[in-house]
Formats: sequence, structure tokens, C-alpha cells
Amino acid sequence: MSQLFQPDAAHLKRLQDFEVGQYKTRPQCNIQGREQLGIMEEFEVQGLQNTLDEYVRLIGLGYTSTGEIAHLPKVIAGPTVDWVILSLRKPESQVEQEIAQIKADVEATYLAQLADAKAACVAKEVESLLAGEKRRKQQAELDAKAAQEAEEYARVEAEVLAALGGKQ
Repeated sequence: MSQLFQPDAAHLKRLQDFEVGQYKTRPQCNIQGREQLGIMEEFEVQGLQNTLDEYVRLIGLGYTSTGEIAHLPKVIAGPTVDWVILSLRKPESQVEQEIAQIKADVEATYLAQLADAKAACVAKEVESLLAGEKRRKQQAELDAKAAQEAEEYARVEAEVLAALGGKQ
């Protein structure tokens, strides 16, 4: 059996590892049309007391803070009230589920791409074989027509020669 268009486990693992690596370095994006999973999730909270309450609630749900500067809380001062943006790492159980989903999605995409590439290759090969068969058929028809014309020429030539008194 040909190895062409067969899944390559090492290549699939590299694709999955890349996507998991991307997941582990970016925050979640929930903007419509730009959705992407990320290990960090951002929460906008109005006011300091609400922020502290929300922080305690999220920590209780398994979210954790990180020491990375990019993920430290950010305060946006407003004219009447301040907003705080908390960037927290998702709970480990959620991270594991999302990583499993990412790996499954990457595998499904990879297998679909292989199937599409195989179908395109098969279609191209069939098209090529049919074109070759058509050319051979046309050539055979041309050869048959040329042979028929040569026979007809020879027959008419023989009649003309016979009418002129035989072969010279």
C-alpha cells in the first residue's frame, strides 16, 4: 500500500504541539470573528471592591494569577469609576479539556487536508488518463481515416490505370 496521503504521526504531533504552544502563550479572545482559545482569560471589573470580590471568586473556581508583567492587573481610570482588567490563568481541568480539543481539531483538520489532497490528486490523475485515452482514440481514428483514404486512393488509382490500358 502506498504511503502517499497516509497520516504521518510525527507530523501530526508537530502540528498539535505548535497549536498547543500557541494556546499556552496567548490570552483568550472572544471577539466575534476573531475567536481563539488561550490559557489566559481577561475579566473587566468595575470598581476596586467588585474587583477584589471577583478575584476571590475566580481564585475559588481554580483560576490562578501569574507573575508575568503582561498579565498583571491593569487599572483604567474613569471620571466617576475605575475599571480593573484581571488576566488570570484558566483552571487546570479547563486547560486540559481545551488542549484535548485543540489536538482533536488539529487532527481532524490534518486528516481532512489529506483527504482533500488525495481527492484532488486522484481527480487530476483521472483527468490525465482520460485525456491520454482520448488522444489515443483520436489518433487511432486519424490513422484509420488515413488508411481508408490510402485504400480508396489506391483503388481509384488502380481503376484509372486500368482505364488507361493497364499498368505501365
